Amino acid sequence: MDQSFREIILNAIEEKGIAIGKLAELSRVPERYLELLLREEYDRLPSAPYLHGYLLRLARVLNLDSELLWEIFKKEYRLKTSGLEDRLPVNRFAIDTLSNTKILVTGGLIILALLYLAFRWNTLFGKPSLVILDPAASVISAASNVYTIRGSTGRNVKITINNDLIETDNRGSFSKDVFLESGDNTFTITAKKLLGRATTVTRQITALISEESALSSFSSSTSPTDASTLNAEATTTQ
Repeated sequence: MDQSFREIILNAIEEKGIAIGKLAELSRVPERYLELLLREEYDRLPSAPYLHGYLLRLARVLNLDSELLWEIFKKEYRLKTSGLEDRLPVNRFAIDTLSNTKILVTGGLIILALLYLAFRWNTLFGKPSLVILDPAASVISAASNVYTIRGSTGRNVKITINNDLIETDNRGSFSKDVFLESGDNTFTITAKKLLGRATTVTRQITALISEESALSSFSSSTSPTDASTLNAEATTTQ
């Protein structure tokens, strides 16, 4: 056969109509080695045992005589024999394996993360504490139209009373003056963590005051002009 090794491979690729990348995938020969073969840069190829296997697979895909192809290649190039420092070339389709050190380090980090979550689970994801100091009972009566709701919770917890956001101090204590209408008044106090669930407490306060007392108490906290307006509206209504 008068053709060189390179010419044989190029003609077979042209007849097959196959791209280098696809040829590498079908033959399982690294694409960089195919490019070195076609550029005749044989000094950068692996040693004979690995190269022989590559050429056999390449010949099968290109429908060439594998042994004849191998003999032609050996005549053109002085083969490198395998040595102690030879390593199997990396297959780009193979899955990389982790070293024992990486496995131990990764496993240790996962265990530490799980232990942290186990100890901090309730703090991060559990229900927050909520103690209502005043009123302590679920149902009470009050003789005034203004009542101060006081309580405490944990840190970094959001408190709302009837969906109104209430500020807390650095110890989690809070207080809020609420206006009572005559009769039953229901207040829903909710404590919620950023990542956790919510704790809800309900208090019912019955205001034992007349409408005139409520108006008088409210008027005393407003300006004289506002109080006069309210009294005039009350007289008109009567």
